[in-house]
Amino acid sequence: MSARTSAKNKSKRNRRRHRTIKRKQRKIIRFVSAGFLFILLSVIIIHFVRLRNSVFHTFDDSEFSDKYFVRGIDVSHHNSFINWEQLRDENVTFVYLKSTEGMSHKDKNYKSNYRAAKTAGLKVGTYHFYIFGLNGRRQAAHFIRNSNIHSGDLIPAIDVEHSRINVDSRNKSSRAKMLTELKNMEQAMFEHYGKHPIIYTNKDCYNAYIESEFPDNPIWICDLHQEPTVARDEWVIWQFSHTGRLAAAADDIDLNYYRYSFADFQQLLMP
Repeated sequence: MSARTSAKNKSKRNRRRHRTIKRKQRKIIRFVSAGFLFILLSVIIIHFVRLRNSVFHTFDDSEFSDKYFVRGIDVSHHNSFINWEQLRDENVTFVYLKSTEGMSHKDKNYKSNYRAAKTAGLKVGTYHFYIFGLNGRRQAAHFIRNSNIHSGDLIPAIDVEHSRINVDSRNKSSRAKMLTELKNMEQAMFEHYGKHPIIYTNKDCYNAYIESEFPDNPIWICDLHQEPTVARDEWVIWQFSHTGRLAAAADDIDLNYYRYSFADFQQLLMP
């Protein structure tokens, strides 16, 4: 083989090697670029999710704080220390307090919470945790006997939601009994107070039990992820957080917005 041919072959090998190196470099650049882009997008998404979720922990810095002006909380014995006077400084207007559950349970902190909230100048409402299928009129009697509902207080409320006790059942007879007793309780409370109670519920229970069955009752809807899309024309209170942060509360607390104006809010008060 001539020296010229050998040099030519060597040049071809060098060019091929150079092209191979270039291809590898381009692959590395594309891989690094894709990785960087993935990390950047992940950071943006995480930041957005955290920012979005923060809306559902506070009344402040929320996209809804300029839309809903009437703020409220709801409380049971599960909540620890609350500085009721300080709540007014945080522009909280109303509170719903758990009073009873089923046919015999009484919330141990209800009476003291009621006195403290009233003394602080808050508008106070009282609610009952409904136990599926138990005698509705007896549940109503238990609530009426152990609750403080006075002129100027909020209309009483019935809490309707699944729980360890209230198991989600698609059985037709169970559902029918649950609805019958809930209607019996609602009717007994209406007869006693002259006002249809507010029904507190979430999306699943609203769709399963409340929609079309209770047309006269204002709805207090729980949605922890977005502005309510169910009970679109019926909801008056939106519970948007179970992990609310307030300076007046030692631990997490439930946060709520009333849907309309301060003037309209008077319609939720007992005469």
